Amino acid sequence: MTATYVSCACNRVPHSVDWGNNGLVCFAVCHAVAIYDPFISKIGKVTNTLHRHRERINTVRWIKRTQSKAESELLSSSVDGTAIIWKVGDILTFSNSLYLTDDDLQNDEIFSKLLICTGSIKGDLQIWLRNTSGDIKCLQTLTFGEKLPIEACFSFLPNTNLPLLAVAIENSTIELYVINSNVIKLHFTRVQILVGHEDWVRCMDFNCDTDNSLLLASGSQDAMIRLWKICANDTKFSSNELHQKEQVFIVDSIKYNVTLESVLYGHESWIYGIHWYPLQLNNKNRILRLLSCSLDKSMIIWEPDEITGIWSEKVRVGEVGGNLMGFYGCKFSYNGLNILAHGYQGSFHIWEYSNTAKNWIPKSVPSGHFAEVVDLCWDPNGRFLITASTDQTTRIHAPWKNGTTEFWHEIGRPQVHGYNISCLVMLTPYMFASGAEEKVVRIFTAPTTFKNCLKKIANVDDFKNMVADSAAVPALGLTNKATFNDNKIEVDSFKNEDYIPPTEEELMQHTLWPELQKLYGHGYEIFSITARHDGLLLATACKSASREHSAILLWNTNTWTQVQKLTSHQLTVTQMEFSPNDKYLVSVSRDRRWSLFECKDNVYTLIATSKKDSLHTRIIWCCSWTHDSSFFATGSRDGKIGIWNPNFTADNIVPTTSLDVKHSVTALVFSLQNISEHSYVLAIGFERGYIEIQKLSVFTNNCEWERHVVYDSSKAHHLTVKRLKFRPQNEYSNILQLASCGCDHIVKVYDIDILKLRDL
Repeated sequence: MTATYVSCACNRVPHSVDWGNNGLVCFAVCHAVAIYDPFISKIGKVTNTLHRHRERINTVRWIKRTQSKAESELLSSSVDGTAIIWKVGDILTFSNSLYLTDDDLQNDEIFSKLLICTGSIKGDLQIWLRNTSGDIKCLQTLTFGEKLPIEACFSFLPNTNLPLLAVAIENSTIELYVINSNVIKLHFTRVQILVGHEDWVRCMDFNCDTDNSLLLASGSQDAMIRLWKICANDTKFSSNELHQKEQVFIVDSIKYNVTLESVLYGHESWIYGIHWYPLQLNNKNRILRLLSCSLDKSMIIWEPDEITGIWSEKVRVGEVGGNLMGFYGCKFSYNGLNILAHGYQGSFHIWEYSNTAKNWIPKSVPSGHFAEVVDLCWDPNGRFLITASTDQTTRIHAPWKNGTTEFWHEIGRPQVHGYNISCLVMLTPYMFASGAEEKVVRIFTAPTTFKNCLKKIANVDDFKNMVADSAAVPALGLTNKATFNDNKIEVDSFKNEDYIPPTEEELMQHTLWPELQKLYGHGYEIFSITARHDGLLLATACKSASREHSAILLWNTNTWTQVQKLTSHQLTVTQMEFSPNDKYLVSVSRDRRWSLFECKDNVYTLIATSKKDSLHTRIIWCCSWTHDSSFFATGSRDGKIGIWNPNFTADNIVPTTSLDVKHSVTALVFSLQNISEHSYVLAIGFERGYIEIQKLSVFTNNCEWERHVVYDSSKAHHLTVKRLKFRPQNEYSNILQLASCGCDHIVKVYDIDILKLRDL
């Protein structure tokens, strides 16, 4: 089982993204680190997720090497108080690092010697040393009285191998620390304090200037960027150069000057990101170019004038309007031809320099939810996947083929709501229903813009009776209103290879679906929802602490009227599912029971319900039917999975077989295909984030369970798995595709080899 698609957003904190000279982007996703290769296909692909932290990750940085060599290690720090070094091939509030030696390793050396600094909310900054054997020890703890360190940055003093550490303090100053070479024990000493900013310094970056001096750029909440120049005392100044007030410190009998080179003003809000243009391998002289980003939704590239040396704004990109909250960080790509920013909603924004247009052009980038993903559902034809999240959006993900390779991307954001969305279900190929933390069920139908998009990638043209060209949400409203475009543009000729996925801006502004209907009937927030496979009946349930409100409501999707009220449970119904032949409806609940309803003369009646102590002793979270409607499964917090035959006798409601997996089960789904006679494939999702694939063989006298694969928290999810669904596919395919979502904000699609399952 391999993950063919990973959709996730960056954590909404500064310094949680870095772009290395190795061409890879690393970024924080909840408690994990994601690795994104931006040069796979047109938009790139998230290739790995790394999980070891127990809480949210605050900073992720590639550990930079000298001479622009490709990085092989990265550093992450977390709210759990730990910092982790990740090495290629191996498995706090801020952190930074510096190689003390970066030459080729000797035979007896495993690692390059590395300095690491970590800062915490306790107000101290710790310096760590990793030796060539890989052992790590704390060298020093810097304290700042009652003031809090905000950010730290490493470099070397000009023309030396002596580490220099800059620390931004809560009082808006920057303190410089160095190590004397004549000291046997590595020990940082404060040598200078830089004063000038009027608010917290949120970001810093060092750069070696062309005259062997050092430039420190600092960005602050006062919307100013200051450039500090550090150089040896013998540096020559031209006669017409204006001299700034110098601050001096001495290291190893060499006097160093610190001057304020420039103050850059162009942003209108807090500055959260700064990055110097990278040194190119074929050019020893570094280009002086600075990238900055701000909460004012803009990124600026600054350059000095070739004649006067005065710094000014050369390029400005960003967003106008919308509901973005600005940018939390920015990076140049290793070749300087791309600039990346990540925003408050976890989204990436990349602009690429076009030699043809002589301008910066926005690119399509991976995207994902920035909060818990609570539900997902496939289009009945398997052409796209729709997901729902507590970030108050639903999103559509679809594959397209570039040559022989299939790539995935988010192609639509049909609902952007004012409430946390809790559940959804597809009714027809172009209509879905969703429930949120409100008492209303909302029905949405696809517009013409979605038709044109899907036509490009799926080569289909089966849309009929489209109700609108697109949709928009009025100010202070919650309802997607249909909009119509008189100048319709039909896509008649296209090539699948030419398809370019929508950018983040297009997803936010142009992919909404119009709302077709609202359904009223529940007394509390909608919690679970499902639909018959023919799409003619919709079942909904809400949060409840009483029998009255635990009832399941059935709706006719032709008239949008309530046709039945099914009463059985005492507490919230956590999940429901119709059997593939639509003869049965099974529901599971917080009251530790399941209920089975049978359809007779288009009316569903209760035919069986489990006793509280029959198998499950804790909340039953999930249920699923086999593809032939012969059995249904239930999974519970007590770590037990029950397989039940719907043909019960009144006094003998016992499971056909059961499986004790020892961990809380939160998601279940049977495959939609028959891999072999009397055998079923069951995917199991756990509260701890693991996913397990089991093969169940049912014989006349016994049943056999065979485990196929278990995916851990790095390969699956690192928080609770909320939903699993198999993709409707051609029955002759040798690959099963499984979609999963979880509380870690991640959506994944896996490929499972059917031939290996048959050999079990």
